[in-house]
Amino acid sequence: MNILITGVTETHTNHQNRASSTKFVSIPELMAKAFQQLDHDVDHRSVKVGEDLSRYHKVFVYLYPLDHNALNPEGALWALESRYDSYVCLDDWSFQKILHTWEDKIAPEDLCKHTWLAPLFPWGDTALMGLPVDDIRSWDPSPLCELPASHHMQWGKRKAEWYNASLSKDAHEWATSQNLSWPIHSIGGKSLGQPRILESEVVWQYGSYKGVLCPTYTHAGCGWWRVRYLHAAHAGCVLGGSHKELGMMHDSYSHTLHELEKMPDAELERIAATQATNLKTATLEQTLTKLEGWLNDRNSRRA
Repeated sequence: MNILITGVTETHTNHQNRASSTKFVSIPELMAKAFQQLDHDVDHRSVKVGEDLSRYHKVFVYLYPLDHNALNPEGALWALESRYDSYVCLDDWSFQKILHTWEDKIAPEDLCKHTWLAPLFPWGDTALMGLPVDDIRSWDPSPLCELPASHHMQWGKRKAEWYNASLSKDAHEWATSQNLSWPIHSIGGKSLGQPRILESEVVWQYGSYKGVLCPTYTHAGCGWWRVRYLHAAHAGCVLGGSHKELGMMHDSYSHTLHELEKMPDAELERIAATQATNLKTATLEQTLTKLEGWLNDRNSRRA
């Protein structure tokens, strides 16, 4: 089949000059990789208003709230309106802002008529995403993600500190509000004067720390896919955050941040190992089967 993957941001459209600060794991790229593994022809690019998209069997349109990062909203809108059967795809935690920021370009009720695709872990629940969309389907990109190298320092030599990497100012303010006893190593908050480094460098540095912070979202509990979970487990760190988000995963993830800080070192090391062992993700076969099934779905939008 001929498949088009497009959207509004540099990441969505596979922009060749994508900013270094956005060179993190790209969910649209992982989707393209999956369809290519299934022997389909994939175009991952921006769309021009007025172009003929009829040659594509399926069209996947990634959306993002309309702000300075949304570089090609008109192209995405054309794809949605010229291909009524296109899927609306999500790749960013701020998806709850999409409907009201797009309402001047497309009526929310029309946008909600499309089938939406969301990256969730297997334990996720689309009903907890807080979206008035009848047909939301989930998929787990985990088995398609190639994890970067990490500096696996011996546990006793690691820093008893939290590593908090995020481009979001809110995430760093959340970390500060937790009143933690461990120091917080903060990366990514440009407006706060913090340096920005590549995601691969972040994961490499994880291996020198005992803890990785997981700032919570308003939709915590829906199982939203966060590569941070995979990276922390890969680096052998303990992951700490909101019980509402992490508590549903496994008992080893249910400890509060303050409980983790007070644990004996040997127990904390055991918790980190147990978390890594019990991080449940889909298999490659399960993910590919789900994506292939959507290609054969002839009714991806309701009448």
